[in-house]
Amino acid sequence: MKDRTKKISIAILAVVMGLAQSVTAQSFKKIKVAKNAPLVQVASGGASVWALASNGNPYRFNGKSFALANTISLSQIAVGGGNAAQADEVWGLNSSGSIYRASKSGTSWIFTQVPGSFTGIVVGPGYQDACHPYEVWGLNSGSAIFRYNYCNNSFDQVPGILCDIQVGGSDVWGAQCGPNTFRFDFTTGTFFPISSPFTGFPALTVGPTGEVWAIDTGSSNRLYRFDVFRRAFDALGSGTTRVQAGGDGVWVLVGNEILRWQASDFGFRQVTGSLSSISVGSGGGVWGINSSHQVFAFSTP
Repeated sequence: MKDRTKKISIAILAVVMGLAQSVTAQSFKKIKVAKNAPLVQVASGGASVWALASNGNPYRFNGKSFALANTISLSQIAVGGGNAAQADEVWGLNSSGSIYRASKSGTSWIFTQVPGSFTGIVVGPGYQDACHPYEVWGLNSGSAIFRYNYCNNSFDQVPGILCDIQVGGSDVWGAQCGPNTFRFDFTTGTFFPISSPFTGFPALTVGPTGEVWAIDTGSSNRLYRFDVFRRAFDALGSGTTRVQAGGDGVWVLVGNEILRWQASDFGFRQVTGSLSSISVGSGGGVWGINSSHQVFAFSTP
């Protein structure tokens, strides 16, 4: 029954979005991990790729394989903001919510604790001012919002209550625990509401040029794309498990099936492979983990 439901979901996407033929020449290739450590999260940034093993240890991709970066145990890792001119920022949380910032010392990576406690953290490029060369945002257990200030090396609280926050390009978006979405105004320093069609919590993703996609978790996992001209979300297909936007495009999972957005066709094309999670960096490629906790990278001939 599960396989039949998955096929129906993909069929819905095909009809509504104009799904083209499978791109068989493009696929995800398995990447080696030191000591075959099982991975549970992969995070692709602008210039690097990190992952967490099942024991919480962070691993970093060295160009050939994932190598152990530190023996600290984390529950989340966030990577982003990097490009050809600057390195990615790497932040993490442990199971107690303690916040850590990674830095390189020689050939080693050091994770230094930063005051505060979060339930979620995200990292992206910063374009606004000297105190925010990166956009690092966090949410605490009370859904309060915080933005890292590099001038005073601490997190400043931002007005509002959010249950999820996403950074991409020069945009910061958030969602409350219900169906409401918000966009950050850098001029006023506040979040303002965006008209939303969602019936449940929207799982948001923001790409490097500000494109915004969302999955309405309260309505058959229907996929939406934000129209910047109409300032409204347009519905596409249903049955989407995950959506990620990055420098290598927009990707969705329908069950374990992988699809890539083709703007020229205004539809999705299926890509060979099977993944449980996916991460699309602003420049660090497209990565995923399968049900056996193996990591894969998107490859083109």
